[in-house]
Amino acid sequence: MLYMTAYRLLHLWCRFTEIFDKGSALENYHLLLRRLKNVYQIKMADFEVGYKKFAKMRGFNTFNDFSYHRRGFIECWAEPGFHRFWQVWNPGIAYFVYRLFLGLGGSKRWLIPAFLSFLFCGIIHTAIVFPFLGWSFSVIGAFICFAVLTIVSRKMSRLLHQEKWPAIANIVINISLVVGSFDIGFRIDRFFC
Repeated sequence: MLYMTAYRLLHLWCRFTEIFDKGSALENYHLLLRRLKNVYQIKMADFEVGYKKFAKMRGFNTFNDFSYHRRGFIECWAEPGFHRFWQVWNPGIAYFVYRLFLGLGGSKRWLIPAFLSFLFCGIIHTAIVFPFLGWSFSVIGAFICFAVLTIVSRKMSRLLHQEKWPAIANIVINISLVVGSFDIGFRIDRFFC
């Protein structure tokens, strides 16, 4: 693994120095910009294909219309199990968490990557939203609770058989767990601040 990473870095360095071996500085600059633009377009195309595949696995058949938003923000509350709720809630962020989860090794060992993914999302949410309102640990605390509840829900799913429960029971449980997590997050914030 380390050998392959070193090889890739050496290969990239060689490709980078090839650009500056010939031509004027302006030509080199434009050539570098074109290559960076091509790499960016390829990565964005890969991201879009991956996102659409991810969304279809989660039950999203269309994109950017009412049924997409209804599934991602309303129907998700009736998902059986808190871990399934997080797979459907807000598909854009869910895809980011999924990619982060896989990057941390979640396909092999899922316990620690799941916890770290939620912790990272809590830090990102706090960094983006709360500088306008003042720093707060409430969202980070809530996301730590989400991580613990998601892990427990996934472990207990075979025992509880929540897919057989009425939708209203799953809605009440998922809403209660989200509200309870934020309550714990605000209590943590009051404790530290």
